[in-house]
Amino acid sequence: MTVSKILEVLRDIVVEVNAPSDLEVSSIANHSSQVENGCVFVCRRGFKFDSHDIIPEIVEKGAKLLIIEKDIALSVPYVKVFDTRLAEALLASAFFGDPWKDLLVFGVTGTNGKTTTTLMIHHMLTSLGLKGSVLSTVVKCILDEKSYYDDMTTPDALTILSAMSKTRDKFGDFFSLEVSSHALSLKRVESVRFDAAVLTNVTRDHLDFHGNYESYLKTKLHIFDLLKEGGVAVLNELYREYIDDKMVKKVTFGDSKESDYRVKDVEVTWEGTKCVLETPEGSCKVFMKAVGDFNAYNAAAAVAALHQMGFDYKELAATLESFHGVEGRFEVVHLAKKLGLNVVVDFAHSPDAIEKVLKNARKLSEGRVIIVFGAGGSGDRGKRPIMASIACELADVVILTTDDPRGEDPAQIMEDLLKGVNRQKPHLVIMDRREAIETAITIANKGDTVIIAGRGHERYQVIDDVKKVPFNDREVVEEIIREKASGRRSIK
Repeated sequence: MTVSKILEVLRDIVVEVNAPSDLEVSSIANHSSQVENGCVFVCRRGFKFDSHDIIPEIVEKGAKLLIIEKDIALSVPYVKVFDTRLAEALLASAFFGDPWKDLLVFGVTGTNGKTTTTLMIHHMLTSLGLKGSVLSTVVKCILDEKSYYDDMTTPDALTILSAMSKTRDKFGDFFSLEVSSHALSLKRVESVRFDAAVLTNVTRDHLDFHGNYESYLKTKLHIFDLLKEGGVAVLNELYREYIDDKMVKKVTFGDSKESDYRVKDVEVTWEGTKCVLETPEGSCKVFMKAVGDFNAYNAAAAVAALHQMGFDYKELAATLESFHGVEGRFEVVHLAKKLGLNVVVDFAHSPDAIEKVLKNARKLSEGRVIIVFGAGGSGDRGKRPIMASIACELADVVILTTDDPRGEDPAQIMEDLLKGVNRQKPHLVIMDRREAIETAITIANKGDTVIIAGRGHERYQVIDDVKKVPFNDREVVEEIIREKASGRRSIK
């Protein structure tokens, strides 16, 4: 790609050019480890690191052209823009030939339910014989390649467009993408266009980043500005009025008669969830092995998105019978049956999510409901006492512990949580997360339900920017249960 072509792609955001128009670059990078001889490198100002500061290293490694948003002292070819994140998104799409144009592309956003809905879309389409890829918090899988793990819900624009390009080039049919509010705000999907965009819900979260709920909601709704011509907005009926001004096709899901896709007669057991789904073309029964009434609404959203693309709603519903749920999303640890208990690992880390998980546990549990949870560091401090208050209202026993401190003092996090605790409610503070989980399982009686909330599928406990400790809640639970079932006492 030549500089002249780059300037054409970035024409609306260019501030200054210091490069010959016929200079040609062979690849694009945004990380020093990706730099190849002859590449264009996009410098970004991050929250903790600014790659403008390592420009000499980037040039020495072979970068031929820089995309910058700050003045630099070096006399190297560059294009200065007012937003390098937007530049990255635009260039990524151009470099990879706008791969979203050749794929059926689904984007799912929302505070809760977006991972499950994203994976339901992927599951249904692959069950119907289509080939495609998925990028979500839990599963990142390009066609039939082995899923890989990282701790980012929605990766950067280069990663997304590269994955779409690979999917297209290997004759894939679709791409299912989980889209976080951070991704929308930081322009990671700004150059992607969706055939269907889904909004599951918007409840309090990430206000440390967005400032207030109104800004958070506005960011989420931006996904509907990224629809292809003729694309469809699929959203929770509660938010229909917020996009009245958007000139796109809109369909809703929910449990009211006004919903285009209406959920009725929800029944939840430890074996799974079933409901009746009414669609514009008729109704069908839905059953899945994913536990939780919220999964009925996730299913309605996923079916709606695919039905709007022309797929048969009954065939879609039938594929959900083999959907077992998502790791760390109301994940039932079946090994706990050895002790006569029900143990659930869930990613719930917001007030709404804690409430939904506990209400479902309350409906299912034969005995008490015990919850173990904390709060992530360097995040929205205001939600911490709210979560604790909800836990005290809906659980029988509350055990507060650490989550991912992320450099914040765990004692300060705990102090924030304790502000919301009802002192009349049985509660414990156990800072060591493993000890807290073991205590919950130890005090549980047969028929009780133990909820381990906050971290879900995550494989590491993030202590700070440098230290990450291997820790997976489900694995820890299973280890403790095996010790107790065999009569061994934990010495960890």
